Amino acid sequence: MPILSVLVSLPGAGVLVLSLWFLLEVVAPRPKRSGGPEAHVGPIAVVIPAHNEESGIAATVEDVKAQLRADDRLIVIADNCSDGTAAAAKAAGAEVLERQNRKERGKGYALQFGLEHLRADPPSTVVFTDADCFHEPGLILGVAEKAEAEARPAQALYLMEASPTAGPSRRIAAFAWRLINKVRMEGLWTLSRTTRLTGAGAAFPWSVAEKLALGSGEIVEDLALTLTLAEEGTRISFVPEFTVRSTFPDADRAATVQRARWEHGSLRMSRTRVPKLLLAGLKNPWKAALALDVALPPITLFVAWVIMVLIFGLGMSFIDLVAPLILSAGAAVALALGLAIAYLRDGRQVLPMGEVLRLPSFLASKFRVYGKEGRASTKTWTRTPRDSEKP
Repeated sequence: MPILSVLVSLPGAGVLVLSLWFLLEVVAPRPKRSGGPEAHVGPIAVVIPAHNEESGIAATVEDVKAQLRADDRLIVIADNCSDGTAAAAKAAGAEVLERQNRKERGKGYALQFGLEHLRADPPSTVVFTDADCFHEPGLILGVAEKAEAEARPAQALYLMEASPTAGPSRRIAAFAWRLINKVRMEGLWTLSRTTRLTGAGAAFPWSVAEKLALGSGEIVEDLALTLTLAEEGTRISFVPEFTVRSTFPDADRAATVQRARWEHGSLRMSRTRVPKLLLAGLKNPWKAALALDVALPPITLFVAWVIMVLIFGLGMSFIDLVAPLILSAGAAVALALGLAIAYLRDGRQVLPMGEVLRLPSFLASKFRVYGKEGRASTKTWTRTPRDSEKP
């Protein structure tokens, strides 16, 4: 019976550890904002990978150009494009590199192509961002200054927001994104002095950038690079005072592709790479903190997991095995408390209370993410369709 009690308690113990870590990230003190960029920031190269972004690339180029100095560069990688992305970026004032390789498709290959181009005349700092993003004034210099001063990567706050015409499921998704990229990343930074790369608004000193190996078809290349850097002993600085923003697509098909890529990819990273990082955390606690952060599943899936373990614990109590119920109940309380605090402090501005009641429509959309359509989109790198594109 003691062995059985231990075995049936393992699921409850697992969700309790993750729920407590989630709560700890939520209640950790918010990081203090630092000052603006210093005048000594060296030349910056901003690299933007773009695949069939003709309709929106000019706006992003103009947004970034407004923040650059005379000796900075803006490079757009028109990657495997079949439209006028290259011409539109060039007309907007960017330096354009065109890349065609149908076998090696994906953001990582495009970024590596840009890095190889920069080797002939390397900048002090490389900033990676996406073709559909807009950047808070001062962001480019701000993250570059942080990366250059600390000789390690620096990541701005990256938020995805719902469009004014979006339905409640997109606003719930915007809260979920804020929960992971703002609330939890601020907590992770406070607790461990490292963070995750999130794709847009990331700066790398050239001494780090020149050693990167980004050419892969990884569907969550930013998370994979975060873990690779951690395994090598490199922390990532968080710069939450500068924000880069993008908008969730309104179309259901596009949203499914986007969420499926993020969620399936993060689950695979958790399964394949977190155990090794946890072991490394025995000597370097910051690595264990990052491993726990990555191990947390997407919030909707985690809530479902906790509920199932709680039901299992209730069933075990009927045969006088109460430990599973105690552990799972503790996990449910910690998770609920963390979600409540996060919503009251950071979520109300993107998700009005009335929309919370529309949660079932968001949960229904998850069937597409974890169903056949979502799984199919994660087999290889898949670009998120834009709202302006016809299905």
